[in-house]
Amino acid sequence: MFPRKASVVIKDSLKLSFEYVPKELIHREAQMDQLLMLFRPVVESGRSETAFLSGSVGTGKTATAKRFCADIMRYGAENNVPIDYIIVNCRQRPTEAGILLHLVRHFDPGFPDRGFSPSEMLRTLNGQISKSGKKLIIVIDEADLLLKKGSVDLIYQLSRFNEETINIQSSVSLILISQEYIMDKLDEASISTFKRSNAVRFPKYTSGELKAIVCARAKEALREGGIRDDAAELIADIASEWGDARYAIELLDMSARKAEMLPAGVVTAEEVRAAKAETYSVVTESKLEVLDVNRLITLLAVARSIKDQSYVSTAVAEKTYWVVCEEYGITPRKHTQFWSYLKDLDHLALISTQKMADEEKGGRISYISVPDIPSKELSKKIETILDADLPPRLYNTS
Repeated sequence: MFPRKASVVIKDSLKLSFEYVPKELIHREAQMDQLLMLFRPVVESGRSETAFLSGSVGTGKTATAKRFCADIMRYGAENNVPIDYIIVNCRQRPTEAGILLHLVRHFDPGFPDRGFSPSEMLRTLNGQISKSGKKLIIVIDEADLLLKKGSVDLIYQLSRFNEETINIQSSVSLILISQEYIMDKLDEASISTFKRSNAVRFPKYTSGELKAIVCARAKEALREGGIRDDAAELIADIASEWGDARYAIELLDMSARKAEMLPAGVVTAEEVRAAKAETYSVVTESKLEVLDVNRLITLLAVARSIKDQSYVSTAVAEKTYWVVCEEYGITPRKHTQFWSYLKDLDHLALISTQKMADEEKGGRISYISVPDIPSKELSKKIETILDADLPPRLYNTS
């Protein structure tokens, strides 16, 4: 059913999954250092600790928590301090009972899913942790979903585990992860445990940071030379609108899959644009159909001149614009008007314009990108509209 075919682009698809956590988290070194500072006493003196990780989607909160837990577990083993950790996602297990069942089954996979109340499971968990003699770190991901339902008691109970146990070899530390600030949703007793100074913040990634992440992930997942540098830059620029590394990796994954089906065997800007069109595209037929002939001609010139590149200079696009105008019998406008057409298209999110440094001549040059759709496909769409509508659209020449 599935023919055997050697991969020409992807060498390890696992490295493109959201579940994979690299050994080194690029641009999250500061957060890792902060967690190490907060949790060092767990290994050195047996104290329990807490931390609150906050940031928007795709800023590396969960990946950092996973990498940190694996690293501190190894650090504990090197110092003869057994450490274990459990990660539970509140979106997958949105109730106290569901979370407790997941925690209990970490120690007893055969524990029944029915017949025990949350308080009974909590007592069982306390016994399991004490018996293990380990320092346990519990990571509650998307904790805001739990707290919105008023489930504060579970966090309080887990944070107070160490007050009720007599086994000094075991302890429970907590890490809460949330997109939102949730300290104000905790009761006073829990806030006294979760010190406000233990907050670890995850800002959105910049375009430069995202490119570094994409290149690092491509190095692990793709064959050598599997992605062009400008394609990696385009992925980063697209994902930088949200500062979302997950989206950047998703685009890399989809782009690489598309490149697998092509003879070139390399991810170019065209594959990135095709991947973007499948995930979220602003280039719709309706948006193109309302454009007048001058803006359609301008957009066609951009699409033709950019080809499989990530960017094209406005100077190159303008030269193509004159050629396209001649092809369709349109009088080309002067540079100032051409530039105004580009700004209109940028405002409609059909293209993106930005200033970049000119390494040869110095200064800065305006460049154009088409992030949402392959340039060949965009050209075909515009040509179809122009061939069908000309000359009727010529009345609008502003």
